[in-house]
Order: sequence, then C-alpha cells, then structure tokens
Amino acid sequence: MYRAMEMAKDIIEGTEKEQYGKLHNYLSELLKANPGSTCTMSTHPQPEGLPKFRSLYICLEACKRGFKHGCRPFICLDGTFLKGYFGGQLLTAVGQDANNHLFPIAYAVVDAETKENWKWFLHLLHEDIGDYKEFGWNFMSDKQKGLVPALQEVMPRVSHRFCVMHMWQNLNKGWKDKELKGALWQCARAMTDLEFNNAMAYVKRINVGAWEYLSSYEQSSWSKSGFSEWPKVDNVTNNNAESFNATIVGMRGKSILTMLEEMRFYIMRVMAQHKDALASYTGKLAPIQMSRLEKEKKEGNYWEAQWVGDDEHNIFEVRRHGHRVTVNTLERTCTCRKWQLTGLPCCHGVAAIQRKNH
Repeated sequence: MYRAMEMAKDIIEGTEKEQYGKLHNYLSELLKANPGSTCTMSTHPQPEGLPKFRSLYICLEACKRGFKHGCRPFICLDGTFLKGYFGGQLLTAVGQDANNHLFPIAYAVVDAETKENWKWFLHLLHEDIGDYKEFGWNFMSDKQKGLVPALQEVMPRVSHRFCVMHMWQNLNKGWKDKELKGALWQCARAMTDLEFNNAMAYVKRINVGAWEYLSSYEQSSWSKSGFSEWPKVDNVTNNNAESFNATIVGMRGKSILTMLEEMRFYIMRVMAQHKDALASYTGKLAPIQMSRLEKEKKEGNYWEAQWVGDDEHNIFEVRRHGHRVTVNTLERTCTCRKWQLTGLPCCHGVAAIQRKNH
C-alpha cells in the first residue's frame, strides 16, 4: 500500500512539474489567440537547476475592454487558496455589469498571499484598467493578508470598502448576539449620517466592545451613509468575488494548466451566455434594474409629493406618515441618498416625477 501511494505521489508530482514547465508556452498561446491581453509570469532564480515559479497574471482583452466600456467603476478583490499538490493562492478582481452579473476582470496565481504579491497584482491591474483617479475606481474586499497596505501604496487614497459579512464574522467570534447582528446591518444599510449615528449609538448600548471594533473602521468603508456616489453601486458585501471563487472551487484542486484553461473557458462561456440572453432585449434599462425600478414605482404610490414653488419646478417635498424628504428632479437627488447611490430613482423620486407628469 505504501509503495502504491509513493508511486501515485510521483505520478501526480511529475504531472504538476511538467505543467509548470509549460506555462511560458501556454501564456504565449493565450496572447496569440487573444491579442491585447496581458499575460505575464515571474520566477525565482535558483543557484542550480531551473527557476522556481513565483507568480502569473492574466487579464484577457475581452475582460479588459468589457469592464472599461460596459461595467460600473466598482471592483471586488479577493484571494483564495489552491488545493493542488503545490498549493499557492489565487488572486481575483471581479466587476459588476449593467445587469448586476459578476464580470471577471483579471486573475493571478501566486506562491503566497503577501503584501508584495498583492502590490504586483494591483500594479498590473492598474495598468490594464487605467488611472484610478481619472475613472474613479472603487474597491471592495475582506481584510485579505497584505491587501490593505498594498492597495494604499499602489493607489493612494482610493475609495476602499470592506465586506460587512466579513466584519460580522469577526464580531461573531467574540459576541454571539442576534440583536448585535441586527444593529450591525442597520449601521451598514444606513443611508444618512443621522441614521448611521443613531444605529451606532444603539450598538454602543448593546455592546461597548463591538462599538469600539466598528469605530475602528472609517464610516465610508462599510456604511452606505459614507459611500461615494460616483460608482452607482450600494453593495455592502463582497458577494461578486465570493461567488466567483465558489463557482471555480472545483477547478482550484487541479493541475495549474488544467485549472487555468477551465477558468478561461468558464469566463468565455459565461460572457457569451450573458450577451446572448440580452441580445433580443429592447428595454432602456437592463432587466434587473428595470425590476428594481418597478418596485420603487409601486412604493412611490404611497408617498405624496408637493412642489415647493421654485421657478424651475424641480424641487419637491415628499412625505408619508410624518416622514419627509426633499427631492430635486433636475439634479436627480433625494435627501434619503438612495437615488445618488444607485442611479435609480428612489420611491420619493418616483413620486416627484409622477407629480410632474413625467
């Protein structure tokens, strides 16, 4: 039995080594088949023998072009372990298209998840997608090892959100409290500073330790009340990257060339399916956004909009059951901030638009 296991190990290890030896040729073939892609690899030189694999990075031209021309400026970053014989880490950057489908942008295989490897990955990503200041990229991630300082070094002062689900998992290790969980999500979903401050005060009454932990995070990094209005994405969790990693979980245990090829085929197939599904669609908004707007329209029927008397007939006070907000239909803003964060009219905005018969 032991001898059989040793032979199996030698076969597996040999196959893995052979595939690593073919990586340069594989990346060259990728570039030939996908001109404009970025496919690069780095190695550790060895005093004797062949260089040792360090990392590789792939950003296919279709992904690069599709993200810049068809997705919102919002990128989810994540790292996950590989289950093959030699291990390693898979780093991913995933966007979100107009119909809220996840959109893989780039991926890399590295020997370990470190600050230096994240910097290497982010430098290449930065070169592929353009200047983060010009396009206003927003990032979301968990607190991956080395990622936070690497992102701040490569793209200083870039907008960076943290996954609230990950924050709750950290809190839950010390305080298993359903009331605290509800308060945390209330803070995350708060749209205004007033709502956020009230929710945080509630957390403090429940558990001072949890309040101190949450206070260590910038409000703009985890609560909708502090999010940038530019990307038109109000996500508070890193679901895009998590979903992508969950989808490819079966591939992560395979030999490196097999895994990379299956990932490439999966990305190609999913992009083609999404394109085919929308090919005959004629609406002005993507289907998922149209569905969200219909819900706001139904809710808007319960709100009363009153014109305040401005000359341009754009400003309205919208109220219901003593709750009042101000809507400006020209600037497309509401004091609830939902319109600004998502780009879709909130129920208050819908009520004002209907009041204008628009």
